[in-house]
Amino acid sequence: MKLGSLEELKKWIIIILVGVVAYWGLNNIEIISGWINTVYKVFFPFILGFVLAYTLNIPAMKIESKLKEFISDKHSKLIRFLAILFSLLLLVLIVVIIAFLLIPELIENIQLLMKNIPKMVNDVEAFILDLVNKYPEVQLQIEDAFAQGGTISKILSGILNYFVNGAIGFVSHLFSSFVNIFTALIFAVYMLAQKESLIDKIKRMVDAFFNKKQANKIMDISRLANKTFTGFISGQCVEAAILGMFVFIVSILCGFPYAILIGALTAVTALIPIFGGFIAAGIGAVLIAISNPLQAIIFILVFVVIQQIEGNFIYPKVVGKSVGLSPLFTLLAITVGGNLFGVIGMLIGVPLASIIYSLLKDNVNNRIDKKNVKTESH
Repeated sequence: MKLGSLEELKKWIIIILVGVVAYWGLNNIEIISGWINTVYKVFFPFILGFVLAYTLNIPAMKIESKLKEFISDKHSKLIRFLAILFSLLLLVLIVVIIAFLLIPELIENIQLLMKNIPKMVNDVEAFILDLVNKYPEVQLQIEDAFAQGGTISKILSGILNYFVNGAIGFVSHLFSSFVNIFTALIFAVYMLAQKESLIDKIKRMVDAFFNKKQANKIMDISRLANKTFTGFISGQCVEAAILGMFVFIVSILCGFPYAILIGALTAVTALIPIFGGFIAAGIGAVLIAISNPLQAIIFILVFVVIQQIEGNFIYPKVVGKSVGLSPLFTLLAITVGGNLFGVIGMLIGVPLASIIYSLLKDNVNNRIDKKNVKTESH
């Protein structure tokens, strides 16, 4: 058999195998989803560690470059250690500041809620009495429920079991989360300390399994992805801070209570593109409604206006500019990513769209150059 025929046969075998695997996968999506979920749970601390390392690497690189101005390159290990330490301290400082802003407000809200519980109970009781007076059949149903032996005790027992099981589950989840976060932090520190060695090993693997042209293309795409995701994270943090400050200032001007709490929550939840701020809006509306339901409705209306301004003007310009996407393509990437993969799709949609756009743009420009076609813009 000729060499060309052998290569052609290999190509067709690969195509057939890919087709068979794709057909099986489409008919067994639930099984594949279960496998992915299992793998995700097992490797979650390391995935979280990678995300932390990648995020902390952004300030660490800037800190490291500044330290090199004062410390000799001979002490590279000391510079790396200090850069990682300062990055971790920066993360801890942000968490402490958020906690310092949130905890006093949460305690105040809980105290206010406990104070208002008797009034809320009286309001509910008055509502039930009014309902019974207007609709006597409701009273008959309540009396019939009480007349059934053991019904109320079963309900109370079920409620008690629900809260006990919920408390046990919460403690278990809290302990598991603490272990995962601690493991992720350790993994992140190791990755930051040995990032050059890890990158070198990845390059060697790519060179081992691909030819030179393919390896160079993979490394070019990797560098583009790194640049894009770094810009996206930086832009996302800036945008979240802008939105949080915007909500805080508007809350102060409108006389809404808990302005600091709602502003801080908005800044944190705004890390989820476009729609994350609505989480803070929901929590803020509930808190305000405890003391003034009408003011809570006004707050929701004001927040919707703020969100429209942020989603259509601030976010596309700040984040889109950081990754090299126009506002139109930024909104398109968020919408498509969110519809396909939910919150994760919103988070990675913009940087992925930027990478695809850059690769497609380069490919189009190369093809035009080869054809020697003159265009108004590249």
